Amino acid sequence: MKSVLITGASSGIGRATALGLAADSPSIFFLIGRNEGRLSSLHRQLIEAGSESHTFICNVSSATEVERTYQSIISDHQKIHIAFLNAGVGRFGSIEDLTEEDYDLQFNTNVKGVFLWIRLLVPIMKQSKSGQIIVTSSNLGLETSPRASLYAATKFAVEAIVGSVRKELKGTGVKIATVNPGAVDTPWFDGKKVDRSKMLDVNDVVNAVKLIVNQGRRSDIRRVHLTPP
Repeated sequence: MKSVLITGASSGIGRATALGLAADSPSIFFLIGRNEGRLSSLHRQLIEAGSESHTFICNVSSATEVERTYQSIISDHQKIHIAFLNAGVGRFGSIEDLTEEDYDLQFNTNVKGVFLWIRLLVPIMKQSKSGQIIVTSSNLGLETSPRASLYAATKFAVEAIVGSVRKELKGTGVKIATVNPGAVDTPWFDGKKVDRSKMLDVNDVVNAVKLIVNQGRRSDIRRVHLTPP
């Protein structure tokens, strides 16, 4: 079975992606998040679907916690075939209303968290000359929007990291890509006064991840950009 690592796995896009991949093919899942109850629920669903599952509580912005989680995984499993780096946070508002805390939270989670995982995953994947890393970016990593200055900045940074790493990985057999959705109808928007009927369905993003995961050996998808109709 292929091994799949997912950060931000406890809800939303991460949870739906785990279930979608498991429905196609039983796999070994490493579920990483901060909500133990929701991770345990997903763990049980994956086991019932015929997959193997392991859960880890980890703050992706902490180098110590990421390293500990990574070592726990590879001590028992020497390969990670697919890594979906999906953990992220967003705080929106006019620039004069945003705070230093808003800045630190978003950059530490959305950018540092991606960096910490990529730098650990690349060596083990290069050793096996194969592997696929997918990072959840955003349409706001490609264009700006009012009230999204900090969030968009984190996603532009993610695009720069992934674009540079793609060039470093050329010829290694390891691939890296981003998924760039617009607004997606997930618990992210719970309690907010927005029209969720006009958003992408979470399974639209799951299908984009599957497209990347299932691409042929001679294909190297850079990005899948999804927008609502």
